[in-house]
Amino acid sequence: MEDVNPLNEDGTPKSPEQIEQEKVNLGHTTPAPGSQTDPALLLKSLQEEREKRRILEEELETLKEAPTPPDVFSDEGKALQKLIDESNERINALTQDNLKKDILIEYPILKEKWQEFESYRADPENKGMSLRTSAKAYLTENGLLDQVRKGLEKGAGGPRIPVSDKMSVEDIADLRKNNWPKYQDMLAKGLIKI
Repeated sequence: MEDVNPLNEDGTPKSPEQIEQEKVNLGHTTPAPGSQTDPALLLKSLQEEREKRRILEEELETLKEAPTPPDVFSDEGKALQKLIDESNERINALTQDNLKKDILIEYPILKEKWQEFESYRADPENKGMSLRTSAKAYLTENGLLDQVRKGLEKGAGGPRIPVSDKMSVEDIADLRKNNWPKYQDMLAKGLIKI
């Protein structure tokens, strides 16, 4: 390839526009950034980068899935961790027993139907509910939560005064003043006692 001469024929320096024009005329173009790198080398580095990324993503997934063990290294630490785990299990069991007792006290009908209730709780549709909530839901769905009414409801309407078959003094006086014929008739029949 032929280089562009930076001088004119008379020996004066050429302007940058003139140099660029001559390069274009001769087929020289300014290389784009990165075009000097061999394409095979670019492909190889891209493949290496993708492989490293894939390996790192796999490691990240395995770290997310694997439970993180506690940082216990000594024998004493392992023994203490075992005691702590056993104590936590006992506490959880006692808590569940107390909750079961509370629910059986609140809903005594569940004593007879406990096995059915446990199978209701094991149903995937009902998983995740607390024991108290699932007990209410089970009893409601089976119609066992409604309390049975015994007898009539107690009244709450005022004092109880026995009803008298006799007319009061005020009623008799009113009847005598306002309805004399009825008053005489009732008096003759013996309904009004003076």
